[in-house]
Amino acid sequence: MIDLFNVTSAANTGQTAATGSAAALAEDFDDFLTLLTTQLQNQDPLDPLDSNEFTQQLVSFSGVEQQIQTNQNLENLAGLISNDNLATAANYLGTDALIANTRGDHDGQSGIQWQYQNRLDTDDLTLNVLNEAGSLIYSETGDASFGLHEFNWTGVDAAGNPVEPGTYELQIAATNEDGNTVEPAIAVVETITSIDTVSGVPRFNVGPNQVTQSELLQLIYGE
Repeated sequence: MIDLFNVTSAANTGQTAATGSAAALAEDFDDFLTLLTTQLQNQDPLDPLDSNEFTQQLVSFSGVEQQIQTNQNLENLAGLISNDNLATAANYLGTDALIANTRGDHDGQSGIQWQYQNRLDTDDLTLNVLNEAGSLIYSETGDASFGLHEFNWTGVDAAGNPVEPGTYELQIAATNEDGNTVEPAIAVVETITSIDTVSGVPRFNVGPNQVTQSELLQLIYGE
């Protein structure tokens, strides 16, 4: 059973560490050469500088440069893997996905399919559908038993009349036997319509929501 309470995501942005380190090393090396040249030009002929010291520094710079180059190669490899992931992500287009979110799009015909999960003892549970303005459109009593449940809203208001296409949200009002509020986790089934790759990390547009790949709880393929 999918656990809607345990959802994590991660993303990364910005300049790569190796690129920044290489720039800093180049600046330090330029400063070192300037200082070394000045020292050599002004050294005492009777007491010349010990060449061992700056030779060791040159060796140190070389070692750091090699390590940075290794890191850059690893980052390039990671970039190739990322590109492969982007190509794989394109296969998800048009697929229905379950994501941890309360909002879904109603196209005027299909309604919206939600799931909710009770992990605490629940005595009273009401399912409320709100429109984009936050107005209550539809309400019904939900399943208060422990576990995962489905709520298939058919796109009608409290009087049974079809509502306009748009984004709707599920809110759950639930209490336990002591009258204390409990909060079931909510997920929605929506179609992956496009993928944003600007950041290098695929972000999936799923109905009115945008999520990372790790936030796709389940892919639902048609028969």
